[in-house]
Amino acid sequence: MASGKGTYRVGLVAVALGLPSFLALPFATVRSSRIVTGSGVSAWEALGPVLALVVAAMWVLVAVLSLRVGRRRAALARGVMGAGIIVALLALSGWAATTIGAATGPFARVSIGGGVWASAIAAYTVLLASRRLAGKRTPLGLVLGFAVPLAILGLLLSGYLADLGMMKEYLNVRDRFWVEVVNTVVFAAASVVIALVVGVSLGIAAFRNERFERPIFATVSVFQTVPGLAMVGLLVAPLAALSFAVPFLRTLGIGGIGWAPVVTALSLYALLAIVRNTYAGLRGVPEAVVDAGRGMGMDEGQLMRKVRLPLAGPVLFSGVRTSTVQTIGNATLGAFVGGITLGRFIFQGLAEQAPDLTMLGSITLVAIALAVDATLRGAQGLIFSRRTHVEGNGS
Repeated sequence: MASGKGTYRVGLVAVALGLPSFLALPFATVRSSRIVTGSGVSAWEALGPVLALVVAAMWVLVAVLSLRVGRRRAALARGVMGAGIIVALLALSGWAATTIGAATGPFARVSIGGGVWASAIAAYTVLLASRRLAGKRTPLGLVLGFAVPLAILGLLLSGYLADLGMMKEYLNVRDRFWVEVVNTVVFAAASVVIALVVGVSLGIAAFRNERFERPIFATVSVFQTVPGLAMVGLLVAPLAALSFAVPFLRTLGIGGIGWAPVVTALSLYALLAIVRNTYAGLRGVPEAVVDAGRGMGMDEGQLMRKVRLPLAGPVLFSGVRTSTVQTIGNATLGAFVGGITLGRFIFQGLAEQAPDLTMLGSITLVAIALAVDATLRGAQGLIFSRRTHVEGNGS
């Protein structure tokens, strides 16, 4: 983190990437219409010298604070500046979109440029490092963690970003946007629940019987090697045949297209992390604790329910969290078989050469994944820290 000369490497590297990106890369991309190839506009042109220098000065301040590595206040100030840079970049992008769009024409599309994305990512690394130093669960850590999302939400709700290309695309598809958001979450949740039931059972089977270990891991590993489109394609014919053979399944919506191939494919992809972490968690239970359970008269079933699985819980939960985030990303596959997910926006934007529509779907998907991951991280810490506290008090 810190070099021998008392400098903060994370901050200096972030400045070395963020400041040149802001100054040299396009701050915005301007198109005269939705599908016309755009041209880049620098920060100097989009914002003017004064506002561009203000953002540059914020980066310089991060560099100065990175030279004071041993001081806690400097570290926290870096986090505040990192958050400020991210919010400033987004707010200024909205302002530039309004200004440039009015001068370009009624059908203009002003998109966030590569310089903003690169500079914001660099600032985010500064924010994360500062939050880690402050402690994620401390009041200051929570403030640093929620400041940027809340500020972005405020900008969105206020309509300040309405002239950005992504927001114009949102207005065009808002009638189906939230339907696809909900479907993406529902498909991912259903797939993870199925994978959890099957994966824990397979992990327990591999743990209990060594003969099953290799075949189980070989099978779930194969699913990971099959490309997403190929997996969905392979499931279309069997599910279609099954629905024709059993007419009742068609009333449930099970067929070669729709939700069935999507949920099946996502469940198969989610298995590996859950099976692997279940097995690893059970293997990591101290044998002395198991022997103590046997000494209390527990049979193997009771040992599994009351000793092994509870102690393997943190590792197992990590596998569930990994699978959930991965499954949310893979839910885009539903777009190819009639599943209404955010993948439709992403691939429609690519097909129509409408990058703002693609970014709308992609950023929403990333936001969902980050929100779910943060929620599961918090739940994991709360559940298992409380269990440890209760066990400690009872010992």
